[in-house]
Amino acid sequence: MTKAAPGPVPLHRLLLHLLPLLLLHVSPVRLSAQHCRPARYYGQIAENSPAGTPVDGVLLPVGSGGCTGADLNASLKGDYASHFRLVHLRGHRDHRDHRGHLGLVSAKALDREFIAMYELTVELPPRCLRRPAAVQVEVSDRNDNIPRFTSGNKTIEVDKLTPLGAELVRFDAKDGDAERNGRVTFYAAPESHLLHVVPQTGQVRLVGSLLGVSQVLVGLYVKDSGDVALISAPVFLRVIVRRSCRALRRPRALSEELSYTVSVPDHVRVGDLVFTVPDQRFEQRWFEVISEADSPVQIERDSGRLYLARSLREPAEVAVKIHNLRGGSGAGAPREMVISVLQNAPSPPHHFISGKNFRKS
Repeated sequence: MTKAAPGPVPLHRLLLHLLPLLLLHVSPVRLSAQHCRPARYYGQIAENSPAGTPVDGVLLPVGSGGCTGADLNASLKGDYASHFRLVHLRGHRDHRDHRGHLGLVSAKALDREFIAMYELTVELPPRCLRRPAAVQVEVSDRNDNIPRFTSGNKTIEVDKLTPLGAELVRFDAKDGDAERNGRVTFYAAPESHLLHVVPQTGQVRLVGSLLGVSQVLVGLYVKDSGDVALISAPVFLRVIVRRSCRALRRPRALSEELSYTVSVPDHVRVGDLVFTVPDQRFEQRWFEVISEADSPVQIERDSGRLYLARSLREPAEVAVKIHNLRGGSGAGAPREMVISVLQNAPSPPHHFISGKNFRKS
């Protein structure tokens, strides 16, 4: 008895037999696209580099089948992705050892002050890239910003008895570069023996006596810390020295008078201490000079120290008044004395007083 020929296999049975084979070939590709994390790359390029400069550190391996016909630029996504281009590195002059890779090059000169870090993604067909790529590109700083002062020229007034070390004024400056290229240093040119500019802060401090000085003019600059330092345009500081009001008073009648002679050696300069007025009558006191406006000395109000205010052209007499701080009835009238100041005395440098104090008759 012959067997009947088998009939056609139903379609649903055929699909059941083929389904495992379909899943075996399709699922891995689909799962790879859905669950595989993108490869991450970090690159760097100097700002203001010309268009076409490769981004260091970004080399994307291309599949063995190549990436012919793929739209490389359309695959590059992210904010301002148009600032870059993907290129094949086959035979590229800077990457001859990286054939079969894609590289990233700049499409224009980049400015770090506009964007310092780019976040890009590359999505190509699987035959080009096995998985998407996330690319960070840092634009490294180039010293291309000249530092500048935030204010212009300044004119200030100071008292001629301003103590040494006092801050007279402060300057500020800005530099648009980053890190070391943006760190600034202040300085004066030419240097002044009266004023010191603090390099890190821009403070201007008094380091020399202003006695006998009417004004000081100094130019200030600021430079950055780049390998080739950039220097700002100058600003100028003018310091006008005020005369003390008490130096303008005329001599008055002296009620009780003492006399001293002070010999000033040749080596003494303007601003040096030449004499300290002695007084033991008042427990608390203050001093003032009541001579002409061009007095050769100035006195410290609290201590009685006399400083040379100008060069001596001829001997001079200075009237000094000593006031009792306690005041009140019975406190005693102010003491007054005359001090003769002489130049070119032969006395040793450490002996400024010659003669003895005495009471005039």
